[in-house]
Amino acid sequence: MEELIKSSIIKSIVFSIYGELGPQALYIWPEIIKKDTNSSNSSFNIEENIVYLTNRDATQIAIKNLSLLIGDGSILEKSNLDEYRYFGIIPFPDYNLTSLTFFHFTNVNYSEKPLPSACSILIDESKRSFLYNNIERFKELIVDFCTTLDKENAKELKSQKELESLFKNLINEIILIEKEPTTPISAHRKLKIIMAGLDDSGKTSFLLSVDRKYSKLIGLKPTRGAKVNSIEALGATIFIWDLGGQLGLRKKYLNKAQLYLYEADLLFYFIDIRNKARFKESIEYLTKIKNVLDGFEQSTPIIFIFSKGDPDIIDSKEIKNNIKLITTELEKLTPNGKPEIYNTTIFQLFSILRAFSSGIAKLSPNRDLIELNLSRFSEQTQTFLTLLLSMDGLVLADHYTTEALKLTKVPKSEEILNIFEITAPQFAMLFKIFSKYRAVKKDEAIFKVAKSVIFFKRIRISETDMFLLFLLDDEKKKDQINENLSSFLNQTQDLLLRYIS
Repeated sequence: MEELIKSSIIKSIVFSIYGELGPQALYIWPEIIKKDTNSSNSSFNIEENIVYLTNRDATQIAIKNLSLLIGDGSILEKSNLDEYRYFGIIPFPDYNLTSLTFFHFTNVNYSEKPLPSACSILIDESKRSFLYNNIERFKELIVDFCTTLDKENAKELKSQKELESLFKNLINEIILIEKEPTTPISAHRKLKIIMAGLDDSGKTSFLLSVDRKYSKLIGLKPTRGAKVNSIEALGATIFIWDLGGQLGLRKKYLNKAQLYLYEADLLFYFIDIRNKARFKESIEYLTKIKNVLDGFEQSTPIIFIFSKGDPDIIDSKEIKNNIKLITTELEKLTPNGKPEIYNTTIFQLFSILRAFSSGIAKLSPNRDLIELNLSRFSEQTQTFLTLLLSMDGLVLADHYTTEALKLTKVPKSEEILNIFEITAPQFAMLFKIFSKYRAVKKDEAIFKVAKSVIFFKRIRISETDMFLLFLLDDEKKKDQINENLSSFLNQTQDLLLRYIS
């Protein structure tokens, strides 16, 4: 087993479970070494490319992982524990390691309730991009492994020796990915975002709005060819490919898809919602793009942008019919799930930021775990709506309750399970307040709007400023927020540090 690990990028595998004795590292490969228990450092053997953990090391990893899943323990009282299945990329700086961890609940015959568990694949911190860039390939592999492991342990927990062959198979599968990685192994994550659609569908205007370059929107000319720009965001380099939409260019992108569409991490597809005459043409182009991505066996998420839904026309009968028509066509192309659609206009920046935020969030393997912890925090503090925002106003995570609907006066018939859609009329105002607030050096601020209270809180994760926005019905709740904030930050700071890189 050790020889196998030496030949791999893997430094260690730790499978943890929360049983009668609390959090414990049940299986550790390579096997643990005996060491002075007063020391918390791991034993590294650089020459052999292997990390040996002590019992204490492994237990600390187990505690950290399982606490991210169960928090204060209230989750254990829920009835649908089988639905809590998350992946996360977690840093372990004390050991110079980063893990890809699968969190779930294990059903066993000897316990009335499923047991919280975490399976961690640990590699060298400097090579963590290998986990990000190959995460989709890892997910199916690890879920299948844990499903088999759970079956083996259903009657009783088996010994590490009895399950050695199962772990060997997992490592061999990972080694196959190492031999043909999605992208070269490096310390820095690089992402590729595609902006596609017909000509004059609003792609470039969208990007200029995100980048706040409003003056360039005047007299904007069609994009000729593919323009590639890079931005540094949340610790990663993001390459944004703005693909001009003229017919000749579209054919070029499809014929040379290996260059333009291969290894795309995210695709924004734009449709001019006013131009019904070109809907069929747009759907045909989208279908060809999807076929290419399927051929590459890429699970590239797609965000659909209905552009030019300006305030003076968005509620007209014509535009509503257009939206209904094109949505029906998109639903036919996404049989496995509802298409994610955003109505945008350059006259309301928040509409563009909410769409861009949603896309960026899809690049984070930690998003779901962050939102799990954010929902706990919101329940503890009795807040109706909580947004976690970056310095640029991107929403990194959100949580809301049905009370938010009442405060924002959204008719029940229009209830949509999307926080931005629910708060769309109010979010423009919230964003204006946020824009002013982030320039102020205060750590917190209160704004009263109608019957609600908006509470902003500046937080610092490592060297990065972020913001929490709360929608409250009572200003006194801010004291409760401040009391619980440090616990929330301790719980989530590692997840936030590895949001997308």
